[in-house]
Amino acid sequence: MNMAKSEFEHQATVNMVLAGMRRDILLGKYKGRKGISEAEIAGKYQVSRSSVRVVCRTLISDGLMIEKSNGRKEIVTVTEKYIEDLCQTRSILECAACRIILERQNNDFLKLLSIVGKFYSDLQIEDREKRRYELVDSNDRFHKEIFAMTDNVTLIQCMHTIWPMISTIVYFNASLAPDLNEHGNYESHKKIAEMLMEKDPDVLEFVRYHSEEAAMTDVLRAIEQAKKE
Repeated sequence: MNMAKSEFEHQATVNMVLAGMRRDILLGKYKGRKGISEAEIAGKYQVSRSSVRVVCRTLISDGLMIEKSNGRKEIVTVTEKYIEDLCQTRSILECAACRIILERQNNDFLKLLSIVGKFYSDLQIEDREKRRYELVDSNDRFHKEIFAMTDNVTLIQCMHTIWPMISTIVYFNASLAPDLNEHGNYESHKKIAEMLMEKDPDVLEFVRYHSEEAAMTDVLRAIEQAKKE
């Protein structure tokens, strides 16, 4: 039991550091740096070197960090092109998932509709930071449910590969005031669910715009806003 608790706490620590570093990388806080050491990361987040090693391996897997032959680590600068490619890849995968759902005769939309309802409740939360985290959670659950509904293991694995950075982008987008959000939260996800239920083929274009163009517009706007705060 103690071992399980220790492993859970270790993973929670790793996730906390990863979330912080991904946000800082998107904000360009490491831009121009020649390298970064495990000791520096451990000191900044007050965590063990073993946790930092897991973080570094994950960032390397994400393509956000490179390790030189001499062992020195460098943070990759995230450009607008990187964000554009990420949103485009997400769009391709998500449209493929929606196409599978459209082609199937029997789909269970109960979970998806439940998450749509949670979006509405999230927007009523007055505390800005709590609302932000709940919106990110709802977004993650909604889009992962679309992939889960396909029962396509390979497609789901592809989604999991890019999702950590997608979730970071959503975190920034959730900071925008409703009138600055390109595609809304409750309205857009409600429409996606309704179009899938009605087997409306136009959902593919709507999802493409939602997960690519609108997401790209929002994240660039949110990053600029975060840099000023």
